[in-house]
Amino acid sequence: MMMKNYKITLSGLMLLLLMACSDANVDFGEQYKKTLYIVKSRDMLYSEECKFGEEKNSISFAVYCAGTEPIKSDITVKLRVVPEALDSLNRMRALGNPLYVDKVLLPNANYTLEDPTVTIKAGHQYAVLNVPFKSTGLDPDKQYVLPLKIVSNSGNFDVNRELNTMIYEIKMINGYSGEFSGSSMELPKTIRSVQPILKAMSESVLRMPIHTLQSDVTFLQTNFMLLTVANDSTTVTITPWKDSNVRDLGGSTYDRVKRRFDLHYTFTDGDGDELTIYEKIVNLNAPKEDEENSASKN
Repeated sequence: MMMKNYKITLSGLMLLLLMACSDANVDFGEQYKKTLYIVKSRDMLYSEECKFGEEKNSISFAVYCAGTEPIKSDITVKLRVVPEALDSLNRMRALGNPLYVDKVLLPNANYTLEDPTVTIKAGHQYAVLNVPFKSTGLDPDKQYVLPLKIVSNSGNFDVNRELNTMIYEIKMINGYSGEFSGSSMELPKTIRSVQPILKAMSESVLRMPIHTLQSDVTFLQTNFMLLTVANDSTTVTITPWKDSNVRDLGGSTYDRVKRRFDLHYTFTDGDGDELTIYEKIVNLNAPKEDEENSASKN
């Protein structure tokens, strides 16, 4: 008799459970506690390219509220600049790399951050803090960063300690810079392949290694030259960088469609010989469609 009652009771419980599960209006509510973090801060350091000459450059920090459902009311999140985070990063990177160059805090005069807060609106899960900045006066050879950290929020939500800080690195570029590949001919007939990196120095000026000379920072004083692209975006002028011995032969050009430089110059090598160089290099990120269209027209 007891066994029979037990079976009836068990059947009743199962029926109630099935009825509950079939109710379309069931709301289990928040399944996990809400946690705030900065998007893309997994490695703390995040790099982004910004163009010289852009009128509205900005640095963006996205704050996300993790959870199984959107927030029900607005949440204000406060951040602050944390130079100590940059100091810590520089120390750690230098320990593992003797050639590491310290990154530098972006000067106050180059960005605007009067109110370092962001509001995640009800029904949403993230919001973006845009920090306007300008490149005027920045040293192209310094690696500038802006480190921000979440310090408080109006919802008293938890903050992920491993993802609460981002060190945003600004990599300045222009419309011509990047990684290139091509050939460098030493007249009358010696041809060598080259893969120079052209570094943006301003909106229309680039620095690149001379011919096949070594291009690491140890030889920065002697092995580089400057390319200045004229307002027509075609004519290129070559000048020495620092103590390098380079002479412009004229006739150097830039092809906007192929994204290719044709360079004519001389330089004096370590033996005192003046070498004449004709160099053709193409941006490795040049759109293939543009190259093919250009080739079909020529």
